[in-house]
Amino acid sequence: LQDFAGPADVFNKAASITRGGYQVYTVSCKQEIVYTDGHVGIQPDYTIQQMPKPDILVIPGTQFSVMDSLCRDSSLLSLIRQYQDSVSVIMSVSSATFLLAAAGLLDQQEATTHFFLADDFATAFPAITLVKDVRYVDLGNIISTAGATAGIDAALHLVERYSGERIAGMVARGMQYTPKREETWPLAPTGMDYKKDADVVCGMIAIDKNIYALYQGKRYYFCSEICKKAFLKKPGQYLQRQ
Repeated sequence: LQDFAGPADVFNKAASITRGGYQVYTVSCKQEIVYTDGHVGIQPDYTIQQMPKPDILVIPGTQFSVMDSLCRDSSLLSLIRQYQDSVSVIMSVSSATFLLAAAGLLDQQEATTHFFLADDFATAFPAITLVKDVRYVDLGNIISTAGATAGIDAALHLVERYSGERIAGMVARGMQYTPKREETWPLAPTGMDYKKDADVVCGMIAIDKNIYALYQGKRYYFCSEICKKAFLKKPGQYLQRQ
């Protein structure tokens, strides 16, 4: 949810300050409500076929299991390649960097992503230089960000590019947010393997190894007792998604 809401809030506030200098709209593959993590529903303004031509295309991240599936969607990857040549900036937030990489937009260039996924990203895309301890990487027409709130930093960076430092500063103060370009990343849990340790219910990393359940001879870890209980009620429902 933050991947989506953070940049949207920045550009909406910039629109107000500049009296319409920015027009924010949402787009989805289908004209139906999109549910974020936490089950917050968003009604998109347009489908991809209907959308006006954007200047800045922001692609929010999602839990890794969903992103892994999207990265194998050839039509979606083709669409992203198409927009690379028609927009001023494509901006990925958090795990959405995987989509840009899968589409071939980042080969032989630098990029960043959520620190939880950094090792997985480096392994999956060795032709891309992973940059750590930053909030975002700006290649000019492509911006990739670290996790969650880093999308706010990158969006403010774009407002400064197009509207100047004063306007970007006003937006940041209005959000009571202090932007930054660099930041020492948190240390990932020792031995963390996202694909092995991801909570099968919500997709978050299961940091606490004491929260687990045994099912059909296999141990599954969870981020919380809530997810563990949900899994135990209907384990087959969640394992079908994998």
